[in-house]
Amino acid sequence: MAHRRFPPWATDALLAIVLTVGALVDYAELDLSTIRTLGWRDPDPLAIALILLQTVPVAFRRRFPTTALLIVSLGFFLDRNFNYPSTIAIFGLLFVFQAVGSELPRRRALITGWTTIGLMVLFTISGVFADVVSVGTPLLVLIFTSFPFVLGLESRARRTTEAELAVRAKELEYDKAEAVQQERSRIARELHDVVAHEMTVATIQATAARRLIGADDEKAEKAAEEAERAGHEGLVELRRLLGVLRTDEPASRSPQPGLTQINALADQMREAGLAVVINVEGDARVIPPGMDLNAYRIVQESLTNVLKHAGPDVTATVTITYRPNDLAITITDNGRGAAGAIGRDVTGHGLIGMRERVAMLHGTLDAGPTPGGGFGVSTTIPCDTA
Repeated sequence: MAHRRFPPWATDALLAIVLTVGALVDYAELDLSTIRTLGWRDPDPLAIALILLQTVPVAFRRRFPTTALLIVSLGFFLDRNFNYPSTIAIFGLLFVFQAVGSELPRRRALITGWTTIGLMVLFTISGVFADVVSVGTPLLVLIFTSFPFVLGLESRARRTTEAELAVRAKELEYDKAEAVQQERSRIARELHDVVAHEMTVATIQATAARRLIGADDEKAEKAAEEAERAGHEGLVELRRLLGVLRTDEPASRSPQPGLTQINALADQMREAGLAVVINVEGDARVIPPGMDLNAYRIVQESLTNVLKHAGPDVTATVTITYRPNDLAITITDNGRGAAGAIGRDVTGHGLIGMRERVAMLHGTLDAGPTPGGGFGVSTTIPCDTA
């Protein structure tokens, strides 16, 4: 069974009842001799009315905090002025002051709360000069009233902060979803170009093979093999393309880059002021065009992040490792490390794009500050062929 929160109005109503009953019980337990010995006024119907003024408003303190404070304060002033015996009804002030601080707008709460507290302190100070209360009473009144009021202000500030954080979290979630959508659209457009290229190659080679059959069987066989290869790789990329959102934007007709252009990319980064070291391990080989394109984009985005956020005099190292069943790429730098990671924002659009590309290729990606300082991106992409 789901837990149901007790309604605030019911809590306040119960609290008002407890205070009222408790104050009446306090009166019932006092005998007249004790009251007269202490110099208090004998309880009468007016005393009961003043108790109700201090306790009943607690029931609506959240909905009408200013009205509740006015009524309770009036009951308090009259109760003290007529010198009735003290009861727990005085705690109504505590709960009402807390509501003023937590429910009213901050500026209004500050004016209302501190003005009322000031009047109460002045009232008790006048009682000191009239030799009605002790010298320490004004300080006790100040503490008794300001403490719950400050707690109420802090409660409101905390609720406001939580609400702002919740709104900000929703905005960030929306921004992230929007970034993912845009990145998937961009990836889809790029893959569209790859598929179109491979299908074009397959068509041309198949046509050539048909024409060469009987005239030059060796060339016809090579053309058929190329058509088979292009068609097979085109199908692989087409399967990936179908899993990515496609927009109506026209596809680019420019050639798509790959890992063979990594050195040119490194030269561009060097011209922009970033020192780049390229390491290639294993036997370099031709990989499917879609995988080639996305591997290049991951390196490109990582180096761009280093250039933007890692600080001056930084060296980035790109290691591309060709293995039998997968391709591993690591990009590290010796920049500002954890501080730089904050600037890079591990949930930012750059890494969102990389994660989308790697997820589409059924690979893995890790990104974050490195133990020795700096920042690192590491990805492994399986070399699937179907």
